[in-house]
Amino acid sequence: MKQTITIIIFLLSFIKTYGQSSTVGIIPNTMNVVLCTDNINLTTEYSRFGLYTMWDLEQVISQVDYRYNFPNTLGVNFAILQNGFNIGGGASIEWISTTDYELYPNILIRLHPLKMITQDNRQIDLSLMLNVSKEINIGIGLSIPYRLNAL
Repeated sequence: MKQTITIIIFLLSFIKTYGQSSTVGIIPNTMNVVLCTDNINLTTEYSRFGLYTMWDLEQVISQVDYRYNFPNTLGVNFAILQNGFNIGGGASIEWISTTDYELYPNILIRLHPLKMITQDNRQIDLSLMLNVSKEINIGIGLSIPYRLNAL
């Protein structure tokens, strides 16, 4: 087993990958933590497509049920202007009981002002968020040059 792990690590060390950009934020009204990966293509420095997830802060802190091991929102986002502006679409799930749930659409719009001005997608920046789902909420976050939640 040790040899297999050593060989896999050795082979993976020769794979060329690029750094990713991610956003961590919060939507205060709903207390949702937002995690966005701005580049799901792990072979290029920049691609227009990424993923976003939202987690209920209380669910993250006290995981008492299997339902809380998964995000309550999952979506795909599209970036323009070197990741200065992002728009994403996905679905949210709301658990009514342990076996009953409701699905509804979710839209997340993010603005990174410094990235938009400088056209540098690999810098730390503020993230201003607008979430349109069952209600409209605003949020704030931080865009960092690290990969968080790529599949």
